[in-house]
Amino acid sequence: MFKFFSACRKESLILIRDLAGLIMLFLMPMIMVTILALVQEQGWSSLSRDPSIPVLLVDEDQDTLGAKIQEGLKGSNVFKIYTSIDGKPVNRETAKQKIAKGEYNIGVIIPKGSTGIIRHKVQVMVTQIVSGIMMPVDNPFLDIKVNDSINILIYFDPGIKGTFKYAFMSTMKEYSMFIESSMIFSSFNTELRKMFPQYRPPKMDYRESVFFTEIFPGGKDEKAIPSTTQHNVPAWALFAMFFIVIPMTGSMIKERDEGSMIRINTMPVPYLTIFMAKVSVYAVVCVIQFILMMLAGRYVLPLANIPSLTVGSNYMGILLMMVVSSLAALGFAIAVGTIARTHQQAAAFGVVSVVVLTALGGLWVPVYLMPEAMRSLALWSPLNWAHVGFIDLFLRQATIADILPQVFKLLCFFVITISIALLYRRVKSPLNN
Repeated sequence: MFKFFSACRKESLILIRDLAGLIMLFLMPMIMVTILALVQEQGWSSLSRDPSIPVLLVDEDQDTLGAKIQEGLKGSNVFKIYTSIDGKPVNRETAKQKIAKGEYNIGVIIPKGSTGIIRHKVQVMVTQIVSGIMMPVDNPFLDIKVNDSINILIYFDPGIKGTFKYAFMSTMKEYSMFIESSMIFSSFNTELRKMFPQYRPPKMDYRESVFFTEIFPGGKDEKAIPSTTQHNVPAWALFAMFFIVIPMTGSMIKERDEGSMIRINTMPVPYLTIFMAKVSVYAVVCVIQFILMMLAGRYVLPLANIPSLTVGSNYMGILLMMVVSSLAALGFAIAVGTIARTHQQAAAFGVVSVVVLTALGGLWVPVYLMPEAMRSLALWSPLNWAHVGFIDLFLRQATIADILPQVFKLLCFFVITISIALLYRRVKSPLNN
């Protein structure tokens, strides 16, 4: 035990002597999470507050269909409608040119007479139904065929994602169905008034009767709504944790280059004791990093009008996830520092591998937005395991038992990486690197 504490003291002295580097380890992650949370919050969440996706609307119909579509797009709080540019009404050619140049994202062309075609189709349909009631046999109106259709043109900027196109098309179809339903309701009232002069239609418009309520089941009465802060703070805290590979591998390679490893090898201390001393000291650094980033999410981000971080009430579960996440990051750093021969090898492999694991783990783009093959790969990223555990604690009110699968995976990753480092040291002496 004395040997272990002596090794811990050595690692602590190395850290403390580089006070500027130690401060950077704590300060830079806080700056990173603040800036990235600000960028994502303003770039994505602002869509729900301030319409910013420009849509050129060319309403050649100048009737109910065009008015309702324009009203629906404005009411979505996502799109900003432009019917004129520089005081001049937009026409088809102008819209096509502007979309092709990328100046606007979407263009909608509503042809002339569109509302009239819908009215005609609805009138024929209502007439056939009403006449079928009055004349169930030999009804001449049943043979009337209406083949007219409306072709609304939609121009898309080639840079728009396919999923966004499908979402916009679905929205447009929803508006058109709502308009047709309203016209059917109105036409039936008109025909009933013709048949029954005493009939007075109700003074109401056709309205939706099916609504959707978002529910986040968590076994609690309150409703937990995820925010960009709850995604970003644990995501970038884990990213910073795994980036400990840079200073830690640098320390290990420096020991070999300066001859410190020769003196360490003269002592009767097994490699595992040396490794665990490094892990113990740097684990404290990782935990302090994570706590500082959570404090930044709680108190600093609200100063920039970003939602404050809410972490739930399972503080023991959060502490457990912090510890096992730190161990996973440090085990990875030990393995890289043991195998790498130079600072360049450690830095290049460490940085690229952490970035790859971060991308695969869903810390940049949520896993559910990835292709199927990428979702399968995400299940093998330790950063994904850790992030899922924190999201469960923050949003789903998870208990310690609920996060045990993630804890077990991270501990296994730590054991495997430490074992790789020990096996490599037994096969190859560090003095020959």
